[in-house]
Amino acid sequence: MTDNVKNTIITMMILGTLGFILKKSRVTDKRTDKFLSQLLVNFCTPAVMIYINLTNFSIATFRNSYRSILIAILTMIFMNVIAYGVSKALSLRGMEQGEFISMATFSNTIFVGLPLITGIFGERAVPYLMLYFIGNTLTFWTLGIYQLVRSSGKAFSSRNLLKIINPPIVGFAVGIALLYYNVNLPTYAMDSIYYLRILMTPLSLLFMGSVIGDLKMSSVGSPVTTVLILLLRFVLAPISCLLLLKAFNMPEDLTKVFIVCAGLPVMTNISIAVGKYGGNPSYSSFMTALTSIAFIFVMPFYFELFAFI
Repeated sequence: MTDNVKNTIITMMILGTLGFILKKSRVTDKRTDKFLSQLLVNFCTPAVMIYINLTNFSIATFRNSYRSILIAILTMIFMNVIAYGVSKALSLRGMEQGEFISMATFSNTIFVGLPLITGIFGERAVPYLMLYFIGNTLTFWTLGIYQLVRSSGKAFSSRNLLKIINPPIVGFAVGIALLYYNVNLPTYAMDSIYYLRILMTPLSLLFMGSVIGDLKMSSVGSPVTTVLILLLRFVLAPISCLLLLKAFNMPEDLTKVFIVCAGLPVMTNISIAVGKYGGNPSYSSFMTALTSIAFIFVMPFYFELFAFI
């Protein structure tokens, strides 16, 4: 790994550790976590989308991005099928099955992905992250939610699809519209968006450290299930994404970003969705925290994969 990568990982560990200490010392609590989550998702992330689109994106890039989004979706569909087969082999039933499949399939592209990608590749790589995020979001709020609802025994409603229209996606769409119509925002608006953007990385890391602070061994599920989720997320997902990207002959920079995105920790929204549909979110919350810790030690593996691009 380069010095830049090492510095990024160490920085993430320091800020994550601070979030952990704040939670353990009871300076922060679950209400703080909820506030940070809402601030990051509903305000900081849309600001990042708009800022990056106006400063690092182009209409030509967007027009050529449909293949990138398709590859992200195909990666998740492949992982979904594999995870379903593994869940059947483990004889998982009901919400346990739906939760397992979701954890093995979907990535934490915002809270971990954004600070990591920015730190390693620079802001020029953020548009690629946004493309993976779109695929991740579209697939989770359609296929992922459908499986969770089905696992809970409830009927899937088309109203669930409205969740696709969330603040980050709206922010991305607004940024593209401003770029397409060549709209120049006033300085005070760009400065406000910029300040929200720079809050994104430190607050995301503090939030993840705080979530890890809630990690309880009583929430641990079957060791076999836990190990399989780790293998699916950290090994099979990035390798599958790499093979798809090579098959479509995608650019090298995009390929590197997508490999890392495919192998990010378990998506935070899974535990929220599991709780909403009648399941016990403790295990998925535990896995989000555990994979966030393990991810730091798995990162060198992704750089080994870059040699096969």
